[in-house]
Amino acid sequence: MSKYIYGKNSVMDALNNHFPIKKLFIQNNLSFKQKLNFKNISYITLQEMNKLVKGNHQGFIAEIEEYKYFDIGTIIKDKASQVLVLDHIQDPQNFGAILRSANAFNFNYIIPKDRACDVTPTVLKTSSGGFNGLKIIKVSSLLEAINFLKENGFWVYSSALNNNAKKLDDLNNFALPICLIVGNEEKGISSTLLKNSDEVIYIEQFGTVQSLNVSVASAILMHKIKTTINKK
Repeated sequence: MSKYIYGKNSVMDALNNHFPIKKLFIQNNLSFKQKLNFKNISYITLQEMNKLVKGNHQGFIAEIEEYKYFDIGTIIKDKASQVLVLDHIQDPQNFGAILRSANAFNFNYIIPKDRACDVTPTVLKTSSGGFNGLKIIKVSSLLEAINFLKENGFWVYSSALNNNAKKLDDLNNFALPICLIVGNEEKGISSTLLKNSDEVIYIEQFGTVQSLNVSVASAILMHKIKTTINKK
C-alpha cells in the first residue's frame, strides 16, 4: 500500500532533506516555477490529486518509501548529546507534533518502542517537515535502551508527577549528554523506566486541568533543557 506525505511545506522539506521519495505529484494548473532536482514527477489534475489523499494537499503530494529506522549504535557513532525516548506513544498526531518540537530544540535522536506508533504519513504530515534531520531508532526494550545510554554517559530524566519528582523550574544546569523520557498519553511512563531514571521531573501547573497533552509537555521540557544546558 502506497504512503504519501502532502502539503507544499512538508513535500518541499522532504525533497530538500533527501527524504526517500518514490514519486512526486504536482497539480498541473499551479503556477509553480521552482526548479526541482527530482526526476520522477507527474503533473496531474486536482481530481486525480484528491483521489490520492483526503487532506489539504495544496497541490503537492509525495509517494514515500517505508521509513528506515536507525540502530541505537548510531547515537554513539554520531556522538549525539540530546536523545528523546517515547514510552508507548500511540497517537500519530502527538507523535508528529513531538517530532516537530524535537527538531526545534535539537533532540535529533528519537527512541520509540517497537509496538508504539510507527512513522506514518499522518505523523509526517503533522510534523510539518520537522521529521527532516531526525534519526528515529525503534527498539524492543526501552529499559535496555536507557541502560545503554547510561553506560555511555547519558543522564536520564523522566517526566512524571510523583513524590520524588523535582520541579522543572528549579533545575537550571542540565548537562550533556542527556536523555529525556516522556510517557504514554494515558498511562505515562512505566514504573520500570522511572526506577531506572537518574531524576524525575515535573512541570508545575496552575489551572484546573490534571495533565498536559504529551506533545505540549514534551515541547516545554525540551525548551527548558535546551535553554539551560550547562548554564551557571
